[in-house]
Amino acid sequence: MEKKSKIIAAIVIIVIVGGGTSLGIFMVLNAQSESLTGYLFTDSKGRQVRVPDHPERIISMAPSVTETLYELEVDDRLVGVTDFCNYPVNVSSKTSIGGFSTPNMEIIVSLNPDLIISAAWNEESVALLEDKGFAIVIILAETLEEIIFNIGVIGNLTDAETKGAEIINTLTTKMESITNKTSTLNENVTVDCYFEIWETPRVAGGASFIDDMITKAGAINLFSDLLLEWPTVQHEWIIGSDPDVIFITEHSAPYYSQDIYSRTGYDVVNACINARVYSCLDDIYLRTGPRIIMALENMTRYLYPFLFT
Repeated sequence: MEKKSKIIAAIVIIVIVGGGTSLGIFMVLNAQSESLTGYLFTDSKGRQVRVPDHPERIISMAPSVTETLYELEVDDRLVGVTDFCNYPVNVSSKTSIGGFSTPNMEIIVSLNPDLIISAAWNEESVALLEDKGFAIVIILAETLEEIIFNIGVIGNLTDAETKGAEIINTLTTKMESITNKTSTLNENVTVDCYFEIWETPRVAGGASFIDDMITKAGAINLFSDLLLEWPTVQHEWIIGSDPDVIFITEHSAPYYSQDIYSRTGYDVVNACINARVYSCLDDIYLRTGPRIIMALENMTRYLYPFLFT
């Protein structure tokens, strides 16, 4: 992220947003005393976005971002969240702007945000918001280190650098306490596993942060070689790989046509034989926010409970 800087200029562009239209007003100022407001921020997609030094009206376009803003203690400046933002519980008092792929532009315009933050890329939604003159940044992560680092990035974006640094230190320390345990594991006890998010089966591949979580938890992701985020695999591959542990998402499981234990051929899979199919709460495991180390510890306890005795 670029350092914040005040830019001396003779012309400043002020964008006024209202009623779904953008109006540019150009004002000639004294070059020695005035400057363009805010600074240029380079987001995870390489986009340069002019953001305010101290945003006062923030919209979150992802549950992980919402959780991060609350953790940073800037939720008093959070004016809009998505339909899927459900933590912490008092987030229900915030105005909903719909989903990231289906934002309600009328509501967003009425909220008059000076900063919008998202943890996913949707070209159409971003284009719509940019056309309205809004500053929207995309913050992505592929590893747990990046998730933790991005909390600091959002802290910088929201003028909460000190709190961001504090959270980074706390989460890094907790993560290292877990990886210090898993680094002592002998090769002969290392567990093979995979993480399933839907029964197709759709799994965590090598490009997902879940793959990094599995590695840090001391296990082997059987689909790490598939360099996609969430690839779809064949049941035959799973049976042939014979995982010791299977993780499934808790929210999707009730919608499965049959549970994993009942699948044809899975009766010979070690995870099913030894009853090591674990349900994981999506809100903790699949959000790139401050609860991610809670997910790491939870996963590690499932894999190697003896490390915590």
